[in-house]
Amino acid sequence: MTDWSTISSVCAIMPTWIGDICMATPALRLLRERLPEAATLTAATRPGMSPLLRGLPWIDDIIEINPQGLLGPWRAGAAIAATKPEAVLVLPGSWRSALTSRLSGASRRIGYARDARGWMLSDATKPPDRSQPVSTVGWYAGLVDADAAVGLPELSATEVDRADAAEVLPPHFKHYAVLVPGANREDKRWPADRFAAIANVLHTARGWPSVISGGPSEQSLCAEVASECNGPVIDLAAAGSSLAALKAIVDGAELMVTNDTGPRHIAIGLGTPVVSLFGPTDHRWTLMSEANECRLLAEPFLPEDLVADRCGNACAIDRIAIEDVVQATWLVCPPTTAC
Repeated sequence: MTDWSTISSVCAIMPTWIGDICMATPALRLLRERLPEAATLTAATRPGMSPLLRGLPWIDDIIEINPQGLLGPWRAGAAIAATKPEAVLVLPGSWRSALTSRLSGASRRIGYARDARGWMLSDATKPPDRSQPVSTVGWYAGLVDADAAVGLPELSATEVDRADAAEVLPPHFKHYAVLVPGANREDKRWPADRFAAIANVLHTARGWPSVISGGPSEQSLCAEVASECNGPVIDLAAAGSSLAALKAIVDGAELMVTNDTGPRHIAIGLGTPVVSLFGPTDHRWTLMSEANECRLLAEPFLPEDLVADRCGNACAIDRIAIEDVVQATWLVCPPTTAC
């Protein structure tokens, strides 16, 4: 176990994906608690991801690195070296991230010993068994303190984020829902027409317009959902919205309905009520039991010894009914109370 109380400066290499960055924030919070008061903590993210961590009080600085390509690890290592870290916390499990830490010249390099990368780490930790689903939040926090109680991810929407959001969100959108119809795989996507149906129910029953969230590659999907919505709608994919704006928009939302994808973790990190839909990805990999979240599983009675990721037919996401999603929105955000 690393004795963090003797380390004066740390650079944490953050995971690649939005959801994983969010799930690594409890590890940063633990790290700050265990470092000396005067120690500095820098987070190193992939390009474009730094707004996600902006505003967190545990981080002194955020840098962006890109270890991709032949010279990527050397350049990324040099950028980390410029922060003069005594230790580098390697949160990703990749070989390239371990090489980046080695090339930074830091005397302490802490990470999981996997994929034949242990020789590049000064403090190589045996990773937990992942033959069955384990919490990713706990996976990251375990590199800081394997015995500590781990809380929920935390994010903070800043004034800069709100200013970005104001460029795409009309002033009259005071109460609204965020819908996230995309995901990095087709089989993780609940049908687009069902997202539109949820938008229409929320508009009819509660008077809420909808904000459709998606990346540049999901423009046609978001446009399909938006075209079937009866009430007012903002299509963030069409607007070219930024990650900073998305964070502030989610922070101000009454509710999110989402597939198992990055914005789900942003909602949890900001405390926004969320209904999350799981098909052939096992919810136990990203389980955050204290979140204000209703998780709907395509196959809720899957035996515990089976993993949804390996049961594609039984866990087809279109098995989740519209009526169940509507009921879930009432559970996480009861209509008789303010959300």
